Amino acid sequence: MRKNGMKVVLLLSLLLSVLLPVGTRTTYAAPVSISQTGNIVTATNGTITVAYDLSTGKGTFKEGSTTLISDFYSDYAISGSPTRYKSTDSATRTASWTTTGTDGYGTNGKLLTITNALASGSTITLRITMYENRSYILSDMTVSKGTSQTIDFLEPIAANNLDIGFGSDKRIYTTPYTNNYDFGVAPVNDFGNSQNGDDRPYGAGETWSAFNGKSYWVAAMFDNASKKGVVAGAATTKTWKSMQYLAPASAANGPLTGFSVYNAGGKKSGTSVASDKFFLGYFTDYRDGLETFGQAYAVGEPKLNWTGDVPIGFNTWYAYYTYGTADAMLPTTDYFYSHLKSLGYNYMNLDCCYKGVPTKTPVQNLKDFADYVHSKGMKAGTYSAPFAIFDPLTDTVPTTSYTFGDIALKDASGNPIKSYINTYIVDATHPGGQAYLRWIMQTQHIDPGFDYVKLDFIDLGMYEGSFYDSTKNGMEAYRIGMQVMRDTLLAAPQDIYINESIAPLLPSGYAHGRRTGVDTTIGLESYPGIERQALNTAASWWTNGTLYSYNDPDMLFPESVIDGFNKVTLNEGTLLSTAIIMGGGHLLIGDNVPFISEDRMKTLFNSDLLNLVKAGKAARPVSMTNFYHKLEHPPTAVYLTAANGDKYVGLSNWDMNNSQGASVAFSDLGLSSSTAYTLTELYSKTKLGTYTGSYSRTLKPGESIIVRVSPQSSSWPTAAANLASGKAATASSTWSAQAGFEASKVTDGSQATRWSGENGTANNQWIEVDFGTGTSVNRVVVNEYAYGSQNFQIDTYALQYWNGSSYVNLTKGFTIGDRRVFDFPTVNTSKIRLYINKARFIPSINEIEAYNVSGNTGFIIDQDNSNASYSAYSDIRAGIQRMQTFTLTQSSLPRLDVYLYESYVNKVPEDNYYLDIVQLDASNNPVQKLFSASLNPNNIPGAATPYAVYPRLTGLDTTKKYGLILRSPQTLDDNSTNNKYGFAYSDSNPYAGGLERLSTNGGATWTTENGGNRDLIFTIYK
Repeated sequence: MRKNGMKVVLLLSLLLSVLLPVGTRTTYAAPVSISQTGNIVTATNGTITVAYDLSTGKGTFKEGSTTLISDFYSDYAISGSPTRYKSTDSATRTASWTTTGTDGYGTNGKLLTITNALASGSTITLRITMYENRSYILSDMTVSKGTSQTIDFLEPIAANNLDIGFGSDKRIYTTPYTNNYDFGVAPVNDFGNSQNGDDRPYGAGETWSAFNGKSYWVAAMFDNASKKGVVAGAATTKTWKSMQYLAPASAANGPLTGFSVYNAGGKKSGTSVASDKFFLGYFTDYRDGLETFGQAYAVGEPKLNWTGDVPIGFNTWYAYYTYGTADAMLPTTDYFYSHLKSLGYNYMNLDCCYKGVPTKTPVQNLKDFADYVHSKGMKAGTYSAPFAIFDPLTDTVPTTSYTFGDIALKDASGNPIKSYINTYIVDATHPGGQAYLRWIMQTQHIDPGFDYVKLDFIDLGMYEGSFYDSTKNGMEAYRIGMQVMRDTLLAAPQDIYINESIAPLLPSGYAHGRRTGVDTTIGLESYPGIERQALNTAASWWTNGTLYSYNDPDMLFPESVIDGFNKVTLNEGTLLSTAIIMGGGHLLIGDNVPFISEDRMKTLFNSDLLNLVKAGKAARPVSMTNFYHKLEHPPTAVYLTAANGDKYVGLSNWDMNNSQGASVAFSDLGLSSSTAYTLTELYSKTKLGTYTGSYSRTLKPGESIIVRVSPQSSSWPTAAANLASGKAATASSTWSAQAGFEASKVTDGSQATRWSGENGTANNQWIEVDFGTGTSVNRVVVNEYAYGSQNFQIDTYALQYWNGSSYVNLTKGFTIGDRRVFDFPTVNTSKIRLYINKARFIPSINEIEAYNVSGNTGFIIDQDNSNASYSAYSDIRAGIQRMQTFTLTQSSLPRLDVYLYESYVNKVPEDNYYLDIVQLDASNNPVQKLFSASLNPNNIPGAATPYAVYPRLTGLDTTKKYGLILRSPQTLDDNSTNNKYGFAYSDSNPYAGGLERLSTNGGATWTTENGGNRDLIFTIYK
């Protein structure tokens, strides 16, 4: 019976190994066995085998019968010397082994120790630990000698080869030093380029040059077809910076011609100097291998667990940059409280350069802000760059008798070292440096009551130099500083989420989250910043839940209002949204939310998308591309698994000019290839249908979707039909009275009709779709074509419908971009028209779509005086404010278009442009502020332009009067209209429901101008 039972187990094991998807197969391995025959010492667990030849000082690493590394050796270097002392040098070699038992890495472990007593006088001791049922080893080394040595390089495993057996698409995977740089993938024989770097000194530029093969923290060699691969990296980073060296193969899919794992950066002295531990493993799916690596690293340095909610909310940086004032942030907090908090947006975070009330100290302002946010039942976040010294070196460090010069990191000559951000660096081994870091955490973060802390530019703490404690190197100094800050923050009376930015991937136990990439606004080579963020997010999925509680894929800006005419298009914003939503549980909006258009705001309001964020899981790539090193686009498909087993697949086409096919096999998602699944799309909340085996579709240029694959049915509707498909489309006979050229009709391969102008600027033009009969419409989608290097051209426009006798404006606006979705209350019309008031060069419409979506609604123009001729004037500054009074026809005020501009001459104004909505008394004086929003003084149009703002006010009294106030209190009053904010106005009384008023004393008193005939130009929606 026992024999038959063993046969059953073996048969079951065989069946499981065949039937289970790659990456989920269980390894059935023997206990670890170590033996010596002659000079050959062999350690094996039935899956991996290490053989070491004591006669040569070389070893072999194998998986099954496949040799992964042959003739590996160990070596080290004395600081300042190019000589490498190797295990292959003349030596006496012995081996011993012992049982380690069961620990966090595995069960029934055994430690093999190889001692190389070199004839030159030092001893290299190599240690290799192997576990039962683990396809990896841990390795480290020690160099010892009777006299002290100063060592700056330790390489436990090095060889002139690395391979993974047969593979048809072999690639390398590399990790950057910090998120200032990028993860990369490249063919094994063509590494491509990089900006690879570490401790960049002040003034040193970043160059895009041939990749030198140095990966930091972890690297992999894998086959993109079969997914098998070798993963190697740092199992601990207690003392050293940890790297991997990869040398390219001589031919496609060949073995690498060099490989090693090593410690460097700084130096250590003594009669015994040890490396950190390293991880080296083989996996049937390298993606499992990277996740296993993260789990293994967390054994020696557990991740900092976060038991609170996923951080979802707002951050000031991309919305205001250095103009994040209290006057802007408190109303923004109100806006989130009123419209977004109920969905889970709970954090209001200050980034760099918060400007509070001028009469208060920075700390008072910080506390005021945190208290205000807390009064709304929300959490407050803040920022610091703690390792950077911004103060004069002669100033005294708070709470100490040291100067900043004392605590600054020095070079060998005693001169303070400057970093790449032009600051000096805190030496965390100095007691004054530790006191300073503790003081920042206490006074700027804990005492004001913050719940979230962003620690920026913390890579500075890892710079090498001549430390106050001369026994320490950069890694040790970094760990001291990070521990001081972490422990101080964890001791606070409130729970504080710690987030790292511009930080090394490892060590990881000092923060709950870490940025996956550099600032999303920073592009590189052919990569725009959005795409760069996406590739780093896709490549670092495995750090989520292993090294860090959550990944931070930087902030989401659906529109990037701050960029004016060149703001993010709808497609670009959706591409970024997919990357961030699938990025690992961290969503901060970095955009000026009260100005974000309705079609972009749908993403922020979408509860199904937010539920993915709240789950806190990062999506892994289905298949890799050669990104960064070879400048290919990020992976088209990434996926994650929900708690109920549903799969969510992000599909993105990063080609902004061409359509691209996308296909996902359900077996690659860990699903059955024979089961029928219901597919729904989350952005549109529509049902795609039922599919078996796979799903394929053509993605339009820049299109991004998130698909749910579920065995459960869905009640979501299918997508509505395009009512404009096949209908006649015509354009104005002249694009411009000034240029006098004809419109031309061009048809592209996607059956869309492209209308473009020729030979000049195009104003006062139109494009019309004729349905032929009365048709119910409540959504129009306009797709603009980017005209060569000129990009998108439409500046201002009006979307109109035919009421039987004339065109009526549905909406007006500023910029179209690659796609704009206009939702409005249903109208019955035979024609829809896009009227182009102004274009920058040659406008081009790729396609106009029209729909009648069940239950759909939106905003529509209610009152509008912008059809009148108007003038412009710029005098919004200091105490000078302007107000337009108005009445309402209904109890809500969802949107206004304000015709504003900035009269930039040689600098931007000193303050934001604030727009307030107030309730008035019977004398047209403000009695209550209902809403406030503000625009950063960058990229505001230079001519009066309809700028949409979305107060989303409800419950208003139509019997009362209201006012729109324009102000900028900190902008200088220098008796000039230069560098001031402006507005459009008319003295012909174009709006009978109100009038314009002026205040010259900051809103204390108001007077009516021009006998009540002057009006600001605006549009009110309902």
